[in-house]
Amino acid sequence: MESFEIQLIDKTYTIEPQENGTFRVMDGEQKIGVVYPEVGNFDVEWKTMDDMGSDFAGQIGELISEHQMGNSNL
Repeated sequence: MESFEIQLIDKTYTIEPQENGTFRVMDGEQKIGVVYPEVGNFDVEWKTMDDMGSDFAGQIGELISEHQMGNSNL
């Protein structure tokens, strides 16, 4: 699984997919946290157990989802 970059507002983050289905969020060489998708009642919710905040995790997760859909071979 290859790393990729996403842009949120005016900042670029590197996303490192992990084999267990989580995604490590990096700001340069610094790990910001790890996010993971969780199936909710009506959609996928992005969660974190790190100190990044649930709103930020959700925004990062949505960008990861967009990236993943853009790279699918449907």
